[in-house]
Amino acid sequence: MTPADKIRKVNLARARKIERHLRPPTLPVGVKFWKPGDTIPPEAGIQSPFKYTWCQFLSLVRNNGADDRETFLVRREDITCHIAPSILGLEDMPPDLAAGKLLGEIHFLTEELCATAVETIPRVPFRVAAITIGPLEDLRVEPDVIVMAITPGRTNKVMDGAMWLSGGRFVVQYANGCGACGNATAEPMTSNQVATIAFMCHGARRWGGFEDHELGCGVRIDKFDTWIKGMEATWLTGHSYPIAHQLASPNRETHHRQTGVKYEEEYPYCLDA
Repeated sequence: MTPADKIRKVNLARARKIERHLRPPTLPVGVKFWKPGDTIPPEAGIQSPFKYTWCQFLSLVRNNGADDRETFLVRREDITCHIAPSILGLEDMPPDLAAGKLLGEIHFLTEELCATAVETIPRVPFRVAAITIGPLEDLRVEPDVIVMAITPGRTNKVMDGAMWLSGGRFVVQYANGCGACGNATAEPMTSNQVATIAFMCHGARRWGGFEDHELGCGVRIDKFDTWIKGMEATWLTGHSYPIAHQLASPNRETHHRQTGVKYEEEYPYCLDA
């Protein structure tokens, strides 16, 4: 077995663990950042025949469950989005983007307000020469980040895995842009949290094909085992996904004692309005 085959076997096991505990609606995606000067091996992927936005590359990979699946090596010239390349470390941030001129007066009242938001968007903290992106279970290189699409209900298990050994508070921050490239892909590279949850931006939904019910999730590879351990431990305590509905049972979950007051008296429906 070659070294690349061994890595692929490890990645396949990682994908199966995600599927067992999280059951994501589409395939987990592996992402590897290659720095200038790195030796990029053949197994890093084929040169991309497409020119897409980053969110489109994510959906191209995550939605392909066929037996013939490609891993792509993406360079700056392959990305058509004018924002993602600087977020992913492929170039410096364009001055017009940093100053809020590209998105100002579109998503914000003024360019100045836009600039304050752009400043907060997470970015890969080093220069990148190329990016490998492919289905995690097929990936023959060690990924830096695993990116998944999740749904609101699955956030419970994401947080179970992330907080089992840390406690505290799980924080989701967003700047109304760059959900797929910034929060799902780049943020895990700098975040102290075990996992990140990302709201998808307008572009990820309009061009990337992320559905209304889909969020993003990113996990840096050196935190993956910690994350899985948390999901395993909480499975043993009875907290799995899908979350079992308590139907034919005498037990009913409630945070209040019964008072006998009718709902309509406590909170009118305002049917006459």
